[in-house]
Amino acid sequence: MRVHDTYPLVSDLSIVISSQYLIVSIPPDVRQRSFVVKACFMRYSRFDIKRSIDRILIQFFMSQDCFPRSRLVICFLLGTTISIAQPDFQLSTNVYRMPFAAGHQVHISQDHITHDPPGRYDMDGTEFGDICNYYQIVAAAGGIVRYVVDDNDTSCTSCGAFNNYVWIEHVNGEWSKYTHFSQNSVSQAGISVGDTICAGTFLGFECHVGATSPAYNEHLHFELRLPNNPSNPPIDPAGGFLDPADGAHLIPVINSIGKHWWEQGDDITVSGSNSCTHSNINAGTQTIGNDGVKIYMASGNIHTNSNTVVFQNGSNGLFHAGDEILLTPNFHAQAGTSFSARIGNCAATQFPGCN
Repeated sequence: MRVHDTYPLVSDLSIVISSQYLIVSIPPDVRQRSFVVKACFMRYSRFDIKRSIDRILIQFFMSQDCFPRSRLVICFLLGTTISIAQPDFQLSTNVYRMPFAAGHQVHISQDHITHDPPGRYDMDGTEFGDICNYYQIVAAAGGIVRYVVDDNDTSCTSCGAFNNYVWIEHVNGEWSKYTHFSQNSVSQAGISVGDTICAGTFLGFECHVGATSPAYNEHLHFELRLPNNPSNPPIDPAGGFLDPADGAHLIPVINSIGKHWWEQGDDITVSGSNSCTHSNINAGTQTIGNDGVKIYMASGNIHTNSNTVVFQNGSNGLFHAGDEILLTPNFHAQAGTSFSARIGNCAATQFPGCN
C-alpha cells in the first residue's frame, strides 16, 4: 500500500507510512484545533481512524479484492475556531440511478432547496404529459423493501396521510422513499415488504395519489434519508412520513446524469446506464460557494492539474473515480466544507443478495 497523494491544509505534518498503517504527527501549534480526516481508497477495503492529542493513526484492513494499481488518497482538513457555514444537506454515501425506467423524459420540478418543506424532490415524466399508469418508477439502488402502501385512490386530492408509497432500506444506513403511486400498481408489480430488490426494479406507476397540491399533478415525490436509527426508523404508516428530527435528508449522488445531482429545472433523458459519464476528468479552475454542489465521476482518473479549485465553507463536493484521484496544491477545501474523494465504479451501490 502506498500513498499516491497527500494534500495537507496544515503545514509541517509528519507522516509515517507502512503497509498496514499511517501515522500523522500533529504540530504543537494546532493540536487544540480540529481535524477532519478522510481516507478514500479502493472499495472493499476498510480502515480505522484514531486520534490522540499529538497524532492520528489510520490502520488499514485490506481485502483480497484490492487492485495492485489502486492508490490511497488522504486529505487532512484543518478546522478553525471561527464561525463557519455547514452544508444544509450532505451528499449520499451510496451511488444511485434515476428512479424512472430507461427512456423516460423527466423534469425536476422541485429540489432539496426549493421544495417546501426542503430536503425532498418532486419530478415527473413528461413525454406523454400528465398521466397516471404510464411512467414507470424503479428502485434507485438495491435494498430491502420495508414499507408498502398502495391501496389509496385519487379521490383524496389534498391529504398526505393517504399517500401511496414505498420505503427501501439500502446499505450504509440510507433509506429512499417513493410517493404518489397509482392505486395497486406496487402490489401488481409484485413488490412486497421484505423483498430484496436490485437497482432498476420496477416498483409501480407515477400518479398523484395523496399529493398535497393538485397543481403538481402526476409526479414522483422522492426522499433520501439517513435515519438516526436505521434499523428501525419511526416512520408513520399514515403517509409514510419520517420526521426531520429522526433522520437527515441527503442529496443523492446520481450516476447517469452529467452533474450527478438534481436541481430544479433539470430535464433528463433516463439512460439506465451503470457506466460513468466520463473516462478521465481534468477539473478546471473554479470556486464552489455556500450551498453549492460539485460532483465529478469518472471511470479512470480525476486530476486538478495545478488548477485552482476552491470549495468554500457550506459547499458539498465529491470526486469519485475508478482508478486515481490527484489533488494538487491549488486545491482548497475550506473549513465547513463537506468534501470526499473515493475510488469505485459508477454503478448504483449494490445490496447483498442482489446480483
